[in-house]
Amino acid sequence: MRSLGLLWLTLAATALAAPKRVLYVTHTAGFRHDSIPVSRQAMESLGARSGGALEVVSTEDLSLISADGLRNFDAVFFFTTGELALSDRQKQDFLAFVRDGKGFGGAHSATDTLYNWPEYGEMLGAYFDEHPWAQQVTVDVEDPDHPAMRNLAPSFQVTDEIYQFRAFSRERLRVLMTLDTRTVDLRHPLVKRTDGDFALAWCRNYGRGRVFYTALGHPEELWRDERFQTMLLNALLWLAGEVPGEAAPRAAAPAVGRGGVVNAASFAPAPENFVAPGSLLSIFGAGLTSGSTLAAASLPLPVKLAGSTVTVNGAAIPPLYVSPGQINAQLPFEATAGATANLVVSGVDRPGAAEPLRVEAAPGIFAITRSGNTILIYATGLGPVTPAIATGAAAPVGPLSNTATEPVVMVGGMRATVGFSGLAPGFAGLYQVNAAIPAGLAAGPAAVVLEIGGRRSNAVSVTVTP
Repeated sequence: MRSLGLLWLTLAATALAAPKRVLYVTHTAGFRHDSIPVSRQAMESLGARSGGALEVVSTEDLSLISADGLRNFDAVFFFTTGELALSDRQKQDFLAFVRDGKGFGGAHSATDTLYNWPEYGEMLGAYFDEHPWAQQVTVDVEDPDHPAMRNLAPSFQVTDEIYQFRAFSRERLRVLMTLDTRTVDLRHPLVKRTDGDFALAWCRNYGRGRVFYTALGHPEELWRDERFQTMLLNALLWLAGEVPGEAAPRAAAPAVGRGGVVNAASFAPAPENFVAPGSLLSIFGAGLTSGSTLAAASLPLPVKLAGSTVTVNGAAIPPLYVSPGQINAQLPFEATAGATANLVVSGVDRPGAAEPLRVEAAPGIFAITRSGNTILIYATGLGPVTPAIATGAAAPVGPLSNTATEPVVMVGGMRATVGFSGLAPGFAGLYQVNAAIPAGLAAGPAAVVLEIGGRRSNAVSVTVTP
């Protein structure tokens, strides 16, 4: 009995260690991509990269798309074109394979396949509808939490043939990445979409199974690209059920809470304390992203993160951080003081309601440090600077950008002498005010307050020592 028990454990361990098998189908019944041989090499190499978790088998034999042929596979991945010669029985077996808990993925022209089989298009999520551009573009990652996207967030550049789609709906699909339309000519005669929503990867649940698609993959160079291969590896692991990842659609319109736009330092709400040109804002609400949380990775700041944008009077402003409940962004230096502005948070395809702002000086203090008898106040909302810099850009080390108006600094009720007031070098929207601790101030905690344009900041305590 002991020997049988050990044998059972050995067989069980072997079964657990067996790789998940992926059938990679490159059959061509229409245009044949020159990149297919390189794609086969790349896909087959993912087995080794997976550490034995995957085995990819390439084929152009459509007879394997059957109940018997698919019995030993955990996922199927298409890089195909045209009306594949599948019988009705094969089609039923294929749908059942995915619906009963397996995975189906596709790259590029997988949407240029099987137009006469509507159930295929419904399962995959859309059909090809021309490619207006073949060029370098910027791709925005909308769902950085999905395993297939984690190495690509928040955005990346790629040269490829860029598709648009018909029969595409966010109500059925979870969009993973989209085209940054600022990097293409939307007046191209082949452009058919009017909503600016050009998804480049998505996933979905299909019965108990999983579906993934990326529109990228036309050129050979992309199949050799480390980023693309890592995306495919993680997508295959997800399709095979080896790694978790959400696939439910996310299509609700963003909603800013009442009084939900505030000074990012003081959290004082607008319009009571106003918002200043160039200042950092925090926006609170619900559904501000479609579910993801993401911080900008570098400067200058982008105009979109995780699929969400913030506009003021119709112009996009740069976000530093986005999440479903909070967005931090920078108001443009060009915002007109004394004016009322409308702020709108939008998902890729739907805007939220407008939130009115008052554009005026509005100081807020983040933090204070000490260097001897000098306090360094880090703040926002101090208004225009000279020399001017672009919104979202890192403030220069030299020449320093000084505030157009020097703030009043009060420490423990006494006015302090200001040595510098301007943008903190290397940061976007962050101001720095250096001030001397007033002589004769009693030892102990003292409240520090900034005042500019007749408006006072929140108070932050600093300890005064003899």
